[in-house]
Amino acid sequence: METYAAFLERVSQFEQAEFSIPEQEFLPNPSIKAKVKADNTFSNFYGDTVVFDLDDGVKAYLAEVVDTLYRTAPTCFAEKLPTSSFHMTLHDLSSGSQLPQLLDELIVNRKRLEEKLVKTPLTPMVIQMRSHFLFNMVDTSLVLGLIPASRADYDRLMELYTLVDDVKKLPYPFTPHITLAYYNRDGFSAEQVRDLKQVVRELNHAPIELELDTRRLYYQTFSSMKDYQSIFSLLKNEGACHE
Repeated sequence: METYAAFLERVSQFEQAEFSIPEQEFLPNPSIKAKVKADNTFSNFYGDTVVFDLDDGVKAYLAEVVDTLYRTAPTCFAEKLPTSSFHMTLHDLSSGSQLPQLLDELIVNRKRLEEKLVKTPLTPMVIQMRSHFLFNMVDTSLVLGLIPASRADYDRLMELYTLVDDVKKLPYPFTPHITLAYYNRDGFSAEQVRDLKQVVRELNHAPIELELDTRRLYYQTFSSMKDYQSIFSLLKNEGACHE
């Protein structure tokens, strides 16, 4: 596991106050076409994940940020994500465009996670986080990076991450973030890049603090990038199915 110092050093290489995409025509990662249709509405895309739902006040703030982005650079983005869908992913599990091919994986993921939670039940825990910067996530989306407020908060967060990583390991390091918007699947012009860079630069001067609470930590399935269904809470006795 990365140390807190190594984590901060790594994410600071690409999470910066100045939006890092070059001022030229922008073409997104071709993988976005699995999630976004030709008319820039969301495609059917399936899978499961473990996420922190966010406080309503944080969601309202994020909605204002997204409104500013779409008002300033509307042609840069696909369909707007609903405010209700904002979350911080703790750990992705499985995903793909064809649900029948995923069903066995989803069953296995859920069973393994439930078994892990029986052996290592979670306790109520609050993790203090602060926003870092808006940044370009692998040329598919604009996201808000988050960093734990202290080494103790980092250790608590990574303890949770490791528990789920034992269910299904990921080949890349954990970068906490909240997805704000997916890019226009056809890309956008250099002039639009300049508009986007300007608004991101302005938004990056308004950091926030927030809490991640294990009472809001859920195993979810999804059918598109805007449609998520909470299946159960990872915290015992916190109930299932949270809309």
